[in-house]
Amino acid sequence: MILSLALSGLGRDALKVAGGLGLAVMLSLAFAISSLTRFTSVAAPGQAVISAHTDEIPANQLAVMQQAAGICGLPWQILAAVAKVESDFGRNMATSSAGAIGYGQFLPSTWATYGNGGNPYDYHDALPAMARYLCASGAPGDLREALFAYNHAQWYVDQVLGIAIRYGYGQSSAPISRVVELARSQIGMPYVYGGESPETGFDCSGLVKWVYAQVGINLPRTTQEQFDTTTRVSQDALQPGDTVYFSGTYPSSDFITHVGIYVGDGEMVNAANPNDGVQEMPVFTGYWAEHYAGAGWVGS
Repeated sequence: MILSLALSGLGRDALKVAGGLGLAVMLSLAFAISSLTRFTSVAAPGQAVISAHTDEIPANQLAVMQQAAGICGLPWQILAAVAKVESDFGRNMATSSAGAIGYGQFLPSTWATYGNGGNPYDYHDALPAMARYLCASGAPGDLREALFAYNHAQWYVDQVLGIAIRYGYGQSSAPISRVVELARSQIGMPYVYGGESPETGFDCSGLVKWVYAQVGINLPRTTQEQFDTTTRVSQDALQPGDTVYFSGTYPSSDFITHVGIYVGDGEMVNAANPNDGVQEMPVFTGYWAEHYAGAGWVGS
């Protein structure tokens, strides 16, 4: 499939022919090489998770996705995430600079193999073809390999899997509900610098590390490390259980100096300071809004 620019924030439009084809090709090659050294977690640290919710999937397309995914037991959420990234569910089917076409952005040669003579611009034909291609490339046994075959960029694999998880792939609501429940259970605990358990009290990153450890997710110890190893989430994509980060809350050589756990409705639970201890506080008003530096999706 298409070899895209390995900058998720630029999106597919950066690959369209717009007079700067030579520069686009050079950038594509440079970023393709750099993609080989990317992280291999479900969603690469530092990359944004696109705001994704199941209600954005057109209902008529969802039915075809679920049927097509049955070809080899492919999770329908994976197929939906590929459709979102490739053409935004058919809203952007312009031919790419590499010649990829249609709903699933197939190269014509690949479509000839998997399209079964159908119309690449019609999701009724494209979704089964996408499923056939992914299944032939290793899905569902090795989804990362299959997605990499679809688009040879590690950032693409990470982004598709991150969106699929937002659609419910491999993740029930129980772990996230448990994260929020655990965080709130520690409200009233004292702030203790270096503390990371209910027996000792908590500092901010100690609380986050302890909460996630209870659901089987091992995070690094410091706020900066937690920021570096989570995936960036825009404010409008925040969900309960995500982490929220702040900068400049005390003198430090690190950019990130504080972290909390988002619990919904603009609120977080955090080990604030020695005076307040662990409290639920607003993220986007007052002191914390002034120091807000971004959010992170932890994954599983």
